[in-house]
Amino acid sequence: MRSVVSGLFTVVAIVCMIVAVPGMWVSQRVVSTDGFAKSAADAARNTEVQDYFAAKVAAAVADQTSVPLAGSAVTPLAQSYVRSDGFVTDFEEIARQQHDWLFTAPGADTDVHVMDINVTPMVNRVLATAPLPTPVTIDRPIYVGIDQHRLTAGSLESTGDLVDTTSWAALIGAIVAGLLAVATANRRSTVLAWLGVGLVLAALGAFGVAQYIRTLAGDKAADTDEAARRTVEVVADGVSSDLAHVALVVGASGALVIAAGLVLRVASGRRTRMY
Repeated sequence: MRSVVSGLFTVVAIVCMIVAVPGMWVSQRVVSTDGFAKSAADAARNTEVQDYFAAKVAAAVADQTSVPLAGSAVTPLAQSYVRSDGFVTDFEEIARQQHDWLFTAPGADTDVHVMDINVTPMVNRVLATAPLPTPVTIDRPIYVGIDQHRLTAGSLESTGDLVDTTSWAALIGAIVAGLLAVATANRRSTVLAWLGVGLVLAALGAFGVAQYIRTLAGDKAADTDEAARRTVEVVADGVSSDLAHVALVVGASGALVIAAGLVLRVASGRRTRMY
């Protein structure tokens, strides 16, 4: 009877692991505002992302302000800015705006297919380096609209809530079921090895989710302009690469747990024969 109970808890723990590993990562690095911003900040060091925002900021300075700078004069200033640490900081704030757009229900008058990004801090950083007689600071919001044909404002709100709830439930379930499986087992070494198998399966699942994120991002950005599409793809590549790294660590940990279980199983068998 104990073996049956332990086996059931082991199966539950393995299923929960498979859900918990990619689910918790998505919850903490995508659904979480801070995690989303951190993931995006890593992409801010990519030259394609930098060039895209340099063009957007230069255009905003030339077209949406009264500062007497021609576009040709602003472009090198914007290019210099996006290579600085200040751009990484400002890009995190842009990522937070993007997160709010995706994960918060839009207002009644919102164009759900246009993501309006406030680039005023970026514009002011560029103007701070401009050769002007007196320092100029813009104190009104300057928005850049990015068309999102296959994404809509607030489209991920319910999905984010579901991911948070499911991932935490799966994590707790994996821990509790795993402990109960070991506690009720006749052969704990065997259960330990099976729990290691669960970790390996969870790692494979996480790796699959990483590849899906990359594919999904490319599909959702397919109808945007080339520069915006490449920016989305670069961010998605960074995010999926991070999850793939987590999958590798979890898989290696699972292999070690399997090895430990097998070693303990062999050792316990030898002790039984000796007696």
